[in-house]
Amino acid sequence: MKKIILILIIIIAGIVSINKFSFKEEHKPPTALADELPRYRLIDMNNIGIFSDEDNDGINDQKDIMLGAKEQLRDPAKNIFLEENEPNYYQNGDPPGNLAISTDIIARAFMAAGFNLRELVYKDIKENFDQYPLKEIWGQTAPDPNIDYRRIQNLEVFFRRNAKVLDISFNYSDENSLNEWLPGDIVFFDMDRDGYTDNVGIISDSTTRDGIPKVIYNYIDPGYTIEENILKERIITAHYRFSE
Repeated sequence: MKKIILILIIIIAGIVSINKFSFKEEHKPPTALADELPRYRLIDMNNIGIFSDEDNDGINDQKDIMLGAKEQLRDPAKNIFLEENEPNYYQNGDPPGNLAISTDIIARAFMAAGFNLRELVYKDIKENFDQYPLKEIWGQTAPDPNIDYRRIQNLEVFFRRNAKVLDISFNYSDENSLNEWLPGDIVFFDMDRDGYTDNVGIISDSTTRDGIPKVIYNYIDPGYTIEENILKERIITAHYRFSE
């Protein structure tokens, strides 16, 4: 009888032991589907409260600028500074379509929306020469429409004077802050963290799975026009909305 009781105790102990140390994770309910799916941020660019339409094509200027930037992703231009013996100066301003620097992305996107940035910058410099760093940096005594609008220092002044100045604090975990970063916005960056602005891009309507807007730009790294998540990764030096 004692042997039977002992055997029963051993069997019961074994069953308890198996249940206690089984791999319960295999039987846990699956994570909620909402936590697994990408949380892309969708913005209806036709209903953002912007009604100006410079080129009268039925698309508001903010969306038009963004679409002009996205179009440049179809055949990405090589960064001019990676091209040997390239002068980076052209009589009509814009370089060949297969070449670009960051400011060319802005100018081409604006042109697609009906804005001639070359003429706009030239006019503003001509009327407000002392507001621009032409003399201090390049020793100019007069505007040069072929290059002035392609220099990032001049674009910083131009947008500060002619666009809506927006917050540069980017907090993607705050919905209110995130809503201040619309596709079509112009953003300046200090890419190498040396205290100087060296890149400018346009916010895209594409986002990361966390809803962070990507930026369309052309920089020496990677060396061509690209759409990437850099709002959270780089130092933002300025943020503008030209359509307002």
